[in-house]
Amino acid sequence: MRQQISKYIDHALTLLLLVVAGATPLFFFNQTTEFYEVPKLLFLIVSTVLLLGLWIFSWILKGKVVITRTPLDIPLIVLLGVVLASTYFSASRDVAIYGNFPRVHGSAVSWVVYILLYFVTVSHLKDLARVKSLLYVLYGSAGVVALVSLLSFFGVYLPFDFAQAVNFTPTGSSFSTIAFLTVLLPLPLLSILNKNKYLSAPLSVVLATLFGLTIVLTGSFTSYVGLMVAFVVCLFISKSAQIKKALGLFMVPVVAVALALFLTYWPTPLPAGLNNIQKMEASFPKEIQLPFAISWKVSASVFRDATFLGTGPSSYLFNFNTYKPTEFNLLKFWNFSFDTAHDEFLQVLGTLGLLGFLSLLVTSLVVLKNSWKNIALGKEDAHGDSSTHVLLPALAVSGILSVLLLALHATTLVSIVVTFFVFAALMASQKSVREKVMELSIGIKASTVGKQVDLFPVLVFIVFLLAAVPVLYQTFNVALADYYHHQALVQASKNGTLTYQYLQNAERLSPRIDLYRVDMAQTNFALANAIAAKKGPTKDNPKGSLTDKDKQTIQTLLSQSINEGRVAVALNSRSSRNWEVIASIYRNITGVANNALAFSLDSYGKAIQRDPLNPVLRLNVGGIYYSVKNYDLAIRFFSDAINLKPDYVNAYFNLAIALRDKGDLQNATAVAQQMVALLQKDTNSPDYKLSVKLLEDLKKKASDQQASAGKTGSALENSELGKVSDLKNPPTPATPAAVKKNPKVNLPTTPTPAPKKK
Repeated sequence: MRQQISKYIDHALTLLLLVVAGATPLFFFNQTTEFYEVPKLLFLIVSTVLLLGLWIFSWILKGKVVITRTPLDIPLIVLLGVVLASTYFSASRDVAIYGNFPRVHGSAVSWVVYILLYFVTVSHLKDLARVKSLLYVLYGSAGVVALVSLLSFFGVYLPFDFAQAVNFTPTGSSFSTIAFLTVLLPLPLLSILNKNKYLSAPLSVVLATLFGLTIVLTGSFTSYVGLMVAFVVCLFISKSAQIKKALGLFMVPVVAVALALFLTYWPTPLPAGLNNIQKMEASFPKEIQLPFAISWKVSASVFRDATFLGTGPSSYLFNFNTYKPTEFNLLKFWNFSFDTAHDEFLQVLGTLGLLGFLSLLVTSLVVLKNSWKNIALGKEDAHGDSSTHVLLPALAVSGILSVLLLALHATTLVSIVVTFFVFAALMASQKSVREKVMELSIGIKASTVGKQVDLFPVLVFIVFLLAAVPVLYQTFNVALADYYHHQALVQASKNGTLTYQYLQNAERLSPRIDLYRVDMAQTNFALANAIAAKKGPTKDNPKGSLTDKDKQTIQTLLSQSINEGRVAVALNSRSSRNWEVIASIYRNITGVANNALAFSLDSYGKAIQRDPLNPVLRLNVGGIYYSVKNYDLAIRFFSDAINLKPDYVNAYFNLAIALRDKGDLQNATAVAQQMVALLQKDTNSPDYKLSVKLLEDLKKKASDQQASAGKTGSALENSELGKVSDLKNPPTPATPAAVKKNPKVNLPTTPTPAPKKK
């Protein structure tokens, strides 16, 4: 009976593991805030808990704890320990645990799931038949991903609204798809050249061609490096006799890839009909990768300040904002904030410190060493099993490609899960590894009829249940909260009341997620602003129609908005976004709340402390000072924005206006001339025409133009509404130091005044 139950458990483990391997790259759900990463991780958490439960229960039936020992065990356990320690000491512990929502890959939870999934997988792959089944499922999933991605590229979409895009792919990102296909490419390539019982030559040709075309058409130069390495290494390790024999078949994917590259990147225009792919590729939305030089400076700066454990999982966004160099503002995507580094090694160095970096490095070196040992075709393993003469070298090349991709790009959820599956398959394909098991016992036994039973597996299962129940409960709450948050976003432009209610539900279920708090703060403000805009004073009705009840409602909504904003910065004080949101709320209620301006300036100052080289924040602060006619400080902050970004046209415009209204027409004209020079590339643009008009007005010394700097358009800025809120104990604004003069700009020299006290 025990053996029969054990067999059922074993089959259930196999089935569930195959479902996880096949479904993870394909699974997406449009009822969460983010459609790909969040549902995939939730699916992985539940699946991994179930896999662990079945695995541990199988120990009870066997009467002993049995774990397969692999060379990766110690490096991965050390990496897991570093993740947990870094999370504990992180200044943003909630973000480190759950992720910077909706970005959940790279959080402590995700790392725990990935590593546990590896151990369950490698211990369950006890024979080559199971390895074969796992690979078949992975290749089936990869084939579907590649086909859907290619069809989307050519304008054939799945019947979902969110899938109507040329860059749609079930994995969630182009790199996820490319990494998935690249890592699995070696076995089809080697199977074309060498007959084996895993993949037939015709199927291998189809897979290799499909994978290669998808990588070429949807990838970038980084992707092509992995693609070329796969082809070259597979060709290099194959025997010349086999190459000559199967060269015709092997050339099919080679020619297809070469032709796709030619049609895509040929420098001169192609004849009509042949340039369609070139046009499609040119319009294909490519993922923006943080340049290596910028990423290195960010990670090196973090390493200097948090050497051993870094700043915690999922904290790279905060590191980027704090440590990005000034040259970043000269890039086309200067207004983007990156939550991932250029590659996984720099990502880990910045978030998990030296210990995490060394753990990942040792893991990679172990994989490379093991792969190099098994890369030769036809080489039998230590027990003379020749059935792996193609499988093992193919997985060895896949292992090398996995490590190469770690050095070329930051990981994604799909890429790291597939990587760990490949690592597990590589280890389990070696008879000497998969038969190396460790049995654990603490020597406590219970007597039953006729024999003694080791209680250690029972104790482990009890501990597992005590941990699994709250984990599954919390996972359910997170999933439901994210569903409510998605519903709130859907209703945001339709029904403010429903948006408010959905956000309340999300907060109740996941009170530690700062994203929900920020959205609730903005929703409360929007509801209050809507009432003020509808019933506030107008030209036709100078007194407005606000009742005492309306004023009370506005006061309540504003109070809730401010409280939610404060909770958000308390949950995640390193987030410049959180400080910027609450600063904007304070700024937009200056008409109805005493001391709101001081609170706004203080919050903007703290946002600047966390994102010191962001010119937009400086521009916003300058706008506030301009709105209260403090032209000296407005000029200083507008100048700061220009010094940070010498081609920032909006800052030049605001600076010219501030100088004009101060009465310094000479310097205002000089700044306007610089602005016009920046916009001369497109003389038909509205910005250029507006700039020319401003310059002409300044030259004519016309001072009757209405200033536009510092205006936000909030109905709650209207002081005629009357005060409905009093923000007590106004802080002394956290005014950041002025930015050093940038030699690339020619700005008038102005004094740096202190903030005026009221």
